[in-house]
Amino acid sequence: MKLTYIRLNSAFLLLVFLFVVLGNLPRFVPIAGTFGNLNASELVIYLCAAPILIKNFKRVITSRAVLFLLSINSFSLGVGIYHYGLVTESMFYNIRLSAMILSGFAAGVALHWIFRDDITRMTKAFVITYGAATLFSFILLIIYPDSTVLWLKLEQMGINFTGDPHQFRLVSTYLDPNFFGTIIVLPLLMATLVIQRSGYLAVFLMMVVALLFSFSRSGISLALLAFGCVFGLKMLSTVTQYQSKRIGIAPSHVYFLLLSPFLVLALVYVFESQVDRVVERFVTTRDDSSALSRLKAFDTGMDLIAQHPLLGHGYNFAIGHLKGGTKVDSSLQMVIMSYGLIGTLVILLAASLWAWVISSKLRQLSSPQPSQLFRKLVIYIVLTLLWAGHFNQIVFYPFWLLPVLALFFYFDQLCVSLKSPQFFRSRYGTFAHSL
Repeated sequence: MKLTYIRLNSAFLLLVFLFVVLGNLPRFVPIAGTFGNLNASELVIYLCAAPILIKNFKRVITSRAVLFLLSINSFSLGVGIYHYGLVTESMFYNIRLSAMILSGFAAGVALHWIFRDDITRMTKAFVITYGAATLFSFILLIIYPDSTVLWLKLEQMGINFTGDPHQFRLVSTYLDPNFFGTIIVLPLLMATLVIQRSGYLAVFLMMVVALLFSFSRSGISLALLAFGCVFGLKMLSTVTQYQSKRIGIAPSHVYFLLLSPFLVLALVYVFESQVDRVVERFVTTRDDSSALSRLKAFDTGMDLIAQHPLLGHGYNFAIGHLKGGTKVDSSLQMVIMSYGLIGTLVILLAASLWAWVISSKLRQLSSPQPSQLFRKLVIYIVLTLLWAGHFNQIVFYPFWLLPVLALFFYFDQLCVSLKSPQFFRSRYGTFAHSL
């Protein structure tokens, strides 16, 4: 029975792996058009999460995080219906978000069942997953260096997909370079935990090059901010512990610190033209049409927030009432529009309290890796919401949301298991290599 359940969790994680790696490529399958804007692989994830949720029904109904998120989303649905009536498309997106929350919980439970407290194996699985996504993205770039040809191909297949024109830019399997630039930062942060091995160093460098080829100002700046925060906190912790004479300095850390400038210079030399193009995009931001359109979108978002500031419009209800050509890019604005200032404040306070509790419990473990990874995840989420999320509607994007929810619920389940005397490291951790 236990072996059957292990296989069920492994199969679901394999589907999540394919979902993350293939991204929007399943839209090439004609059946994808049947579900409108819903990716066929996304529907598969929702359906296949059901057996795990049924098996872990007690965990679902006792998880405060799951119940809180579903309650907030249900409340926003009620607010939206109150303001706009029974709008089918908006209600569909609301139900879809609830399905994503439950699928994220199922993925978190599966991660915990397979990896238990083996952070190293789980991190390797994530790095390999996004390494594969990066590799497929480069293949897509080689086949379609001009993205307009790809959009035309999708249109000819009857698939409604609107994308910006990009020349020799890594649009990735997600078919959007800016989304990819933001998403790839998390596996880059995670890769630093396993970068000691040459194979994972190669994957790390490939993802760095992919981020560079995305030419995404939001993604590149997010990476710089995230690594700056992680490095700053690490240095502060190291200095504090060194002054108290609790640690020494590992030689490998010294070697990496000394070699890292030369590694950066080597990347700049090899990809000189790409670096020049990235610098140009940052320098010409004030005159760039894309940047100016985001300023207009920000003003639109503020106007919509002002209409229903306290409780919001309801998730995705206001979008259908935007005039042609107008949009909202800021994820933070989208959250406030959906749940109002009151709902957003409640969500942020609850998330902060939950993160603090989880972090406190993880620090009690003998290994520092769980706490380190969780800290990187929190830094990434905060910076995405406060910085990169202002330029792209990323927070509710399925390829960003599902992995982030899976990691959060994994840590939640890990902390729950710490209370159990039966807690042990899974001997089935080798299943990670199948990912």
